[in-house]
Amino acid sequence: MRVANYYRVSTKLQQDRFSLAAQKTELKAYAAKQGWKLINEYVDVETGGKLDKAGLNDLLDTVESGKVDIVLCMDQDRLSRLDTVSWEYLKSVLRDNSVKIAEPTGTITDLDNEDDEFMSDLRNLMAQREKKGVVKRMMYGKRQRLREGKGWGVPPFEYEYNKNEAKYYIKKGWEWVIPLIDDLYVNENYGMTLIAQELNKISKTPTGRDWHENLVQTRLESKAFHGVQEKHFSTGEVVSADGVFEPMRTERTYNKIQEIRNKRREQFSINTRISQININLLKHVPITCGHCGRVLSVQQLGNKDAPRFYAAHGRAVEMRTGKKCNISINAKRYEYNLIKALQEILLSEELSAKYIDFDTDDEELQRLKSDTKRNKTSLDRLQESKDRLLDLYLNSEARLSKDEYVKKDREIDSRIEALTDLIDGLNRKIDAIDKNTWNYDALYEYIEMAGQIGTHLTRHEQAQIIGDIFSKAVLTESELKLTTEIYNGIPVEITVPIVEHTGTVNKWMRRDQREGTVIYH
Repeated sequence: MRVANYYRVSTKLQQDRFSLAAQKTELKAYAAKQGWKLINEYVDVETGGKLDKAGLNDLLDTVESGKVDIVLCMDQDRLSRLDTVSWEYLKSVLRDNSVKIAEPTGTITDLDNEDDEFMSDLRNLMAQREKKGVVKRMMYGKRQRLREGKGWGVPPFEYEYNKNEAKYYIKKGWEWVIPLIDDLYVNENYGMTLIAQELNKISKTPTGRDWHENLVQTRLESKAFHGVQEKHFSTGEVVSADGVFEPMRTERTYNKIQEIRNKRREQFSINTRISQININLLKHVPITCGHCGRVLSVQQLGNKDAPRFYAAHGRAVEMRTGKKCNISINAKRYEYNLIKALQEILLSEELSAKYIDFDTDDEELQRLKSDTKRNKTSLDRLQESKDRLLDLYLNSEARLSKDEYVKKDREIDSRIEALTDLIDGLNRKIDAIDKNTWNYDALYEYIEMAGQIGTHLTRHEQAQIIGDIFSKAVLTESELKLTTEIYNGIPVEITVPIVEHTGTVNKWMRRDQREGTVIYH
């Protein structure tokens, strides 16, 4: 019998002391006693919960080449503490190549045997549970260590760790960094980007990289630089200890910095609110191009007091896709008619007919049913693709990595979800038509909130209402189609015409102002 030995420990500490040596000695002796031929040995110093390990990958390559009959390990949890998908993949590689798992206790697991595989699955689940317990005990030990004033973990790069004292001391030659940052921020009123530029004039970071805004921000936020190590645990507990780091600033300076940061954030919030007075009304609605199907962004030109918004394709999109589409529409050309459409829809059913088609006949009903059937066929094909993808992932010859499998599986799931929602919407629309509930009154109840969209609202508030009503929009040179998928779960499409010239809109606005019926501002 040809055997491959697999040794694994979780930490370099175990590697340096005894565990790997003990595993090698025992497994080699056991293989010799059984009269097995040792083909190769594989080593990993990593967690068992990770599939992609150098030693394990080499072992599986050897298995797939047909060179071994048995994989020998101290215990199955040395081979795997994997999640279910990864464990199924590992089993399939061994099973497809008729390779058994052996342990020096005399246990041999044949994955072609249902009872053996069942017991193996149970042991993997127990190993996962034990792993969680180990992590939990380790985190408890770290919390306790910090309560005793002993530091642990990776420090800011201005510090180095003293094992004997369990403290962090300033690296020689880096005492100047924090005092300079504090002086520029507190006394010179510099922002983080300017501070990073000043630091780069003096030196790069200890790791040889440029200073940037995020590095400066972490140094302004961190309590480490006045001696405190603070850790936030997943349980919600926060543990901190004084005197773990050699101080580079005082606590008083730290508190002063936080006061300044809070004031600057408040001012930024005020400036942001002011800038939101002038925003495009479709700010919260995703827009696609009705000509090429790609995303449209609304770009601002002009100045903040007199902005002009244009719906167009950004340069980044064109460079990425290599496709060109010259659509560029001034937002005024559709915003005025959009506000007008919402108000007229709420005024009467007759006026709403300009924007929404509530008329249905047998031909329309048959079209909806045909669309539903076609989309169901597409959904079935997607589900088959998902099943084939899993088979491909488990197929040892396909060599589909776990990351590739997960990425493709998520893409298919996203398409399945979108198609399922579309089919549900079509079915609800068909049902509403059958029950005669596809009507103006039902729509009115849903978009009644748009009645507030008059002169007493800011553009930001108008944009928020429009975003609440509509989930997507399609824009062409002649019309804007907005869709809501919330009204009784049924997609409703409102079509708004595009005004030919912005000058026409300006004329209408001046007329509305004279007559006191301003609906757009």
